[in-house]
Amino acid sequence: MSRTLQMPGDFSIRTQPVRGTGEPHAHDFLELAYIRSGWAQHTVNGRTRRLEAGDFVLIDFGEVHSYDLAGEGLTVVNCLFQPAAVDPSLSRCRSFRTLLSSCMIGVGYAYAGIGPFEKIFHDGEGRILGILERLEEEFRCREVGYYPLIRVLLVDLIVQTMRMIRERAPAPSGMEVSWILDELRRDPAAPHSLSDYAARFHMRPEALSRLFRKQAGEGFAACLRKSRVELACRLLLETDAPVPEIAERCGYLDGKTFREAFKTVTGLCPRAYRTRGRTGR
Repeated sequence: MSRTLQMPGDFSIRTQPVRGTGEPHAHDFLELAYIRSGWAQHTVNGRTRRLEAGDFVLIDFGEVHSYDLAGEGLTVVNCLFQPAAVDPSLSRCRSFRTLLSSCMIGVGYAYAGIGPFEKIFHDGEGRILGILERLEEEFRCREVGYYPLIRVLLVDLIVQTMRMIRERAPAPSGMEVSWILDELRRDPAAPHSLSDYAARFHMRPEALSRLFRKQAGEGFAACLRKSRVELACRLLLETDAPVPEIAERCGYLDGKTFREAFKTVTGLCPRAYRTRGRTGR
């Protein structure tokens, strides 16, 4: 049987060594537990995982967890907080999912693909640790204005975690990129952006890029270039517009970039293509 821990106030953070095992417990607050050094065998909601340095886990109100085995030199940063420390309107919030979905944070969509046993992440670039160190310093020193700064740093911590969630979120089920191809063909000169298309489906551009290449057979940039050059070919043969004007009408503001793209697709420079197309040679 586990016990439920309480915390005084609405925020606390400290780095501490963990030796041996601890009894399973839940708590009446949110926790981000970060493995700063060493390793641990950790159980949450009945599922056990090995955590290494740089790993961190999100623990909601009432979730039972424990360190079942602690490696030598295990040090953990425990960041504990009430959701109201982020925004007073979140006083009834009891989970990271609800916190991320709040009006203030507005990034809960990224949490949809994360199951109850998948709230473990790795801080490969040290961004999370950097924020935790600043939080710990502010909490320890408590200089003028420390509490508003803690709130700002908590928001930063949540947003950075959300970005990691987005990296793991799968593509929307059944998503097809054919609609993007249709957009490229319909208006090649428009300022198409893979990042903008990814944002429509709350995907990381890298994930959409992989999906696009898999379904279209080539990358987004290559498809966009091909659509623009196809338009340029029609304009070169069907109009007398000068090449710089055609380049601009096809979405290229730089003549050199246009010529390079055109030659990549057709093997010819624009003027040679026009001449050959009109003479039949």
